[in-house]
This record gives sequence, C-alpha cells and structure tokens, in this order.
Amino acid sequence: MSVMQDSIVAGETLNYLAVTADYPASAGWAVTLYINPLAGGTATSVTSTAQGDDHLLQVAAATTANWTTGNCTWQTWVEKAGERYMLEEGVLRVRVSLISAAAGTDTRSQAQKALDDANAALAAWTPTQKRYRIGGREMEFNAPADIISVISHWTAAVKREQGAQAMAAGRPNPRKLQVRMGRA
Repeated sequence: MSVMQDSIVAGETLNYLAVTADYPASAGWAVTLYINPLAGGTATSVTSTAQGDDHLLQVAAATTANWTTGNCTWQTWVEKAGERYMLEEGVLRVRVSLISAAAGTDTRSQAQKALDDANAALAAWTPTQKRYRIGGREMEFNAPADIISVISHWTAAVKREQGAQAMAAGRPNPRKLQVRMGRA
C-alpha cells in the first residue's frame, strides 16, 4: 500500500497512487477516496483510474481550491461486483494558499496565535489588569506565573508543529540535538 500525503495546499492537485496487490485494477477493482472536513463543509469523493494494476486517485486543483483550511478525514475503499473493503484512513491537513489569499491573511497556526496572544497578555499584565482575551477566550491571570504556564504549553505545541514541518520538508527535527563524537 502506498502512503497518502498528510497535507495539501488549497488549490493544489491531489495525486495519490494506491498500490493494492490484493485488489489490482487490471482485475476490475476500483478504489474510491472519500474526504470529509472535520469542521464541516462539503465532502469530496473521487474514483480511481487504472494505472496498470495500481489505482490513480486525483482531485483537481479547481476542487481543492474551494476546500476550507483545516483538517479533513479521509478513507479509501476498494470495490468490485458488489464486494467492498476499506483499505486505509487518515487525516489530511488543508493549508492556506497564498495564490488567492487576501493581503494580510493570517497564516499562523492556532497554536502560534495562542502563543502570541499569551505573550501579549504577559507583556501587558499588571496587578490591576488581570483579565485578557486569548484565542477568542477570556482568561484571568492572578500572577505572571499563571500566564507563563500558558506560554510554556503553547511554546511546546509550536515547537512540535515546527518539528513536524521540518521533517515533512526533509530537514532534521530542530528539537533533536545532533552530536558527533570523534577523537581530538
């Protein structure tokens, strides 16, 4: 079985080659990819075209351009003559496209937005100003240490995202320290 990508930019063509030795396209099997946004929206399905024994699933750029940014669940199913089996499932993250984005579009992740808001709350904190709005929620901090614990939480979340992005781009995880041992 081949591996589905874990993210796509809205407006980018999605190509997925499903390799299924048990269900070859040449024997009449067809694979359908179902994609459904987690936060609501329009579900999409596409049926494969045969590529020898493999199945090419392709979602046109014009279709993905209308996808809302965020996470979608997906499943692939194989079918022939009334038989149907689920092959695999996962989550696909739809990222914002800068091609059609309005000037000033906020492309930060939710974790980065929350971290920036928490840092702003810490910078503005005074004993008389304890209530802040962070990430759409109103919070009250009795001491700077309360804000610092929120900052620590979101800093860790942002670093996890950065590590995942680096590894997806083929770079080493910035959270891992690489050490080389040698003789002097």
